[in-house]
Amino acid sequence: MKKRGIILISVAFVCLAVMLAGCVSEGSSKTTGNTATPARSADVVHLAGGDYGYPQPFTIYPRGPGSSKVTMIFDSLLERDEKGLIPWLAESWTVSPDGKEYTFKLRKNVRWQDGSPFTAKDVKFTVEYEKGHVPISGGIEDGIIDRVEVIDDNTVKFVLVRPISTFLYKLASFKIIPQHIYSSVYDPTTFLDSAAVIGTGPYTLAEYNKEHGSYRFVAYDGFWGPKPAIKTVEFIPVSDALIAFEQGEIDFTSITPDVLDRFKNNPAIRLVEQPAFWGYEFYFNMKKCPELGDRNVRQAFAYAIDRNELVEKIQRGAGKPGNMGILPDDHIWYNSDQPQYKFDVVQARALLDRAGWKDNDGDGIREKDGKKLSYTLSLGSEEVRIGELIKERLKDAGIDIQVKALESKSRDANLKKGDFELLIAGFGGWGQDADYLRTRYSDTASGSASGVAPLAAVFGYHNDNLNALAAKELVELDDAKRKQIVFDMQRILSEDVPTIPLFYTTSIDAWPISTYDEWMNMYDHHARTQSKLSYLVREGLAAKR
Repeated sequence: MKKRGIILISVAFVCLAVMLAGCVSEGSSKTTGNTATPARSADVVHLAGGDYGYPQPFTIYPRGPGSSKVTMIFDSLLERDEKGLIPWLAESWTVSPDGKEYTFKLRKNVRWQDGSPFTAKDVKFTVEYEKGHVPISGGIEDGIIDRVEVIDDNTVKFVLVRPISTFLYKLASFKIIPQHIYSSVYDPTTFLDSAAVIGTGPYTLAEYNKEHGSYRFVAYDGFWGPKPAIKTVEFIPVSDALIAFEQGEIDFTSITPDVLDRFKNNPAIRLVEQPAFWGYEFYFNMKKCPELGDRNVRQAFAYAIDRNELVEKIQRGAGKPGNMGILPDDHIWYNSDQPQYKFDVVQARALLDRAGWKDNDGDGIREKDGKKLSYTLSLGSEEVRIGELIKERLKDAGIDIQVKALESKSRDANLKKGDFELLIAGFGGWGQDADYLRTRYSDTASGSASGVAPLAAVFGYHNDNLNALAAKELVELDDAKRKQIVFDMQRILSEDVPTIPLFYTTSIDAWPISTYDEWMNMYDHHARTQSKLSYLVREGLAAKR
């Protein structure tokens, strides 16, 4: 097993070598026919804004645009490029034969943005601080780390409770905070001083306006790593991103196929399709509505909702229908061998009949023991059209739905608390490590630190076989064996339908080549503007390593 640590490091540096060679992944392949001169740097880039909170790990709003702003300021031990994990604050690491000890060599001469030295003590402090203060962005689950040992200023050892298959992956999102600042902060959720956003990252926060949802990040001259390619990054409020892009107010946007003709013959605009890693999910609350605990009823929902219709009418074709096994088609561990649940209202009715739900009084709504299949569907105001289409299809199966539109933050809060009957929410984490099948659907999992969705236990879903597979997946260090476990988990989930992935989006990214042309995807995420490496001169990494 000792060899495993060497292999992990080798893989990381192979990824780095590929990156330094200037290669890009298939998902980031650039379109042909463009004649504008590609800009490798820029003085200012403007992006669409919106309030996602103060950009430190404990006050940011729990979604990708918020977390990515934290990443502009704070660094992790590892980072993600197009191919996988790469060294970052940690320049190398080894793993013990039993898979429980990870020893990291940290980069020397790294300083916090106030000039204080970064050391292994900051890493240990961050882990221990977050036991009592759970971050919204980038935390690690409870029960994984036994202790952290400082070997010297540039060496730190993590001792795990047990082997964890995803530990390195988790560290890529684990933001290190400065001990000399946060050690005196007793409530980081109210820490909004300028000192709260001092990190080791490539940018400093120059301006934040909560009311306008605007941010201005300025390149930090003392950054230890590759030189920032953009001197100033501004997130500004826009009422319509497409119009703002066409008028030159912002320098990046996503478009749908119905407006593609407005751009595809413009040689000054780069067009690249996103991977399908953002999408909408339909949640059941089986605790509040026990009849939803019947798998036949949930399967009936899956057959009665026309997911292809949602793709065509909501996304104008720019998407893929959801899979009941949860993982999208573009995920590296997607299992195609699962029930597909094609739209079939006859099958939906048959399943409800089997579960004992009949139209006893002729009003078209199924009932049983005096209880009607009638629910309130909570969703964000921007998702009302999705809810209305679903309402019509479920009505044909005998299920009554009332659509309730909420402000998105309230909707997300209700999801986390379990304060709903049925709910729709969208998020962009579908491409991440498949361990989220465990943290979100196993009710014996120790928890998820993503902040996006609560444990499945909130909704009342339970499956002993899934729990057993989840426990095995967590500690399986052999990727081939772990992949098979994930395949088996997808099959169970596709049969149980604890939630319904409605569709995954595949919008097309567009940007003016001559303004800035170095946008890239992380291998597990769809949003180029949320990748830290998009903002850095990547050739400069060679001299820094």
